[in-house]
Parts: sequence; C-alpha cells; structure tokens
Amino acid sequence: MRNDYVQLTAKPAQVAEMLGYSDTKTVYGLIRSGKIRARKVGNTYLVNLTSVRKFAGEE
Repeated sequence: MRNDYVQLTAKPAQVAEMLGYSDTKTVYGLIRSGKIRARKVGNTYLVNLTSVRKFAGEE
C-alpha cells in the first residue's frame, strides 16, 4: 500500500525553512498578522501550507 497523502500543514520551524527565514519569529509574525493561516493544537501551531504557497506567490 502506497502513502500518497499530500501534506496540508507544517510546524512553524518547517515553514521558516521553506521560506528561507533564519528563525521562526517571522513565521509567528505572519500568523499574527493574518498573512498565513495557522491553527493552534495543544502547545504548537500547525500552519496551513496552501496559505504559505499563496503568500509566497506560488498559487
């Protein structure tokens, strides 16, 4: 059985790496300003990757 799932969310550290930022502070700022969407689950945020692609101009 193959795992053909598309990743829908990522942690802020992963998003920072994707966008080329050196730390997660910028990602948290983007979440607070509403430029990218995220949901808090427990003590961590899960960032919506579709909103990251839109922010980066890929969609």
